[in-house]
Amino acid sequence: MTAPKSLLRPALVSFSALALLGGCTITPGTDTLAQTDPLEKFNRKVWNINSKADKLVMQPVAKYYNKKVPEPVRKAIIRIFANLEEPFNAINNLLQGKPYLAGKNIARLAINTTVGIGGIRDTATKIGVVSTVEDFGQTMARWGMNGGPYFVLPFMGPTTMRDAVGTGIAQWADPFSYCVRECHFVPNAATYAIAVVSVVKMRAQMAESGADSFLESSLDPYAAARSAFLQHRRAQIMDQDAPGNKSSNAAITDADLSSSGLDDTSSTSTSTSTGDPALDNAVADLESKAKGNDTPTPSQTSQTSQTSQTVNVKEKSEQAITAPTAKTISPDPEKKSLPSPENSDLGQKKP
Repeated sequence: MTAPKSLLRPALVSFSALALLGGCTITPGTDTLAQTDPLEKFNRKVWNINSKADKLVMQPVAKYYNKKVPEPVRKAIIRIFANLEEPFNAINNLLQGKPYLAGKNIARLAINTTVGIGGIRDTATKIGVVSTVEDFGQTMARWGMNGGPYFVLPFMGPTTMRDAVGTGIAQWADPFSYCVRECHFVPNAATYAIAVVSVVKMRAQMAESGADSFLESSLDPYAAARSAFLQHRRAQIMDQDAPGNKSSNAAITDADLSSSGLDDTSSTSTSTSTGDPALDNAVADLESKAKGNDTPTPSQTSQTSQTSQTVNVKEKSEQAITAPTAKTISPDPEKKSLPSPENSDLGQKKP
């Protein structure tokens, strides 16, 4: 007995789709086209418009926010939004075939919503359940979809074609975004307030991380921002952006917790971090390239230390040679002193 064609056709289509998706998991999507930037002329025009609008509106607002809002309150706001994003993180981890990380997202949501009082405190990170942030753009990249061209959205900043599609899908698939838009118990004023606070929060984090001064000191701010964005996204796709993306039960150290950006402990470092190690490394790498030869490389530093050690050894040896090594010679009691000329027979005149 053969199956009807009407049943075989959907099955074949589904099997073919699964086979294609299975093959795409071998090599995650790349951003080769985005790196060549075929839309650079258009992007630079939008970048200039965004830069002017940012200097007039967003930069003053971000500076005022960082100055007037206490740091504990700013951190609490970041944690609350991060906690609300955990359901969508779990969905994307499941779609990427990482159920272990999806379970961590659900565990973080349960812990921080209850013990952490709605996410005000990141209790989950303190007990070793570190955040694993995933979005739909990363999910499509993990299934082999390339980034497409790089372009700058008006008033929204840099992205790729793949990430722009992922952002649009997230507006409908993200449980938090869907509830804010569709849940009738959320007033319209609260919906607008959440959107404004979210934008101001992200812009304030950029200002606090030193991104503004980095771009201002760059010879080509547009190219520097493009390079930093693509490096950051590649690290996220390859799960190199945070220690929480370890898919094993390996022990998480205190350094991992501090680099996650979500712990409650204050950092002793003088520099400010974005909370994302990959972005911090990308910015640091671009800063070193912009400075050129002013910043010594590790090899130069080691050579300098070896030279100073050689000079110190040489100085010590010279001091040891020139230092008085002879002891004060005491008179020998066995030797008789020579007679003075007056008392000696030679000194007396003959009569």
